[in-house]
Amino acid sequence: MKKYELIREINDMCRGKMDSQISEIECEDLDTFMKEHVSRAATCEKTVLENGSVTYDVMTNGLKEKYTFSEI
Repeated sequence: MKKYELIREINDMCRGKMDSQISEIECEDLDTFMKEHVSRAATCEKTVLENGSVTYDVMTNGLKEKYTFSEI
């Protein structure tokens, strides 16, 4: 299992509010982790950054979320 720092940024565009959460997770595959934690109705776009971090931009019913994973 790999260990990651997860930064989850939540932007509620309907209410104009922004929130963020930082946590540590352990998982083997980030794509599988995201499939388990994101609605099937959501759109999800994955980006691998130059520094090795992986981001997922998720949009669900006016709620925009950004998940950033950095390996620890």
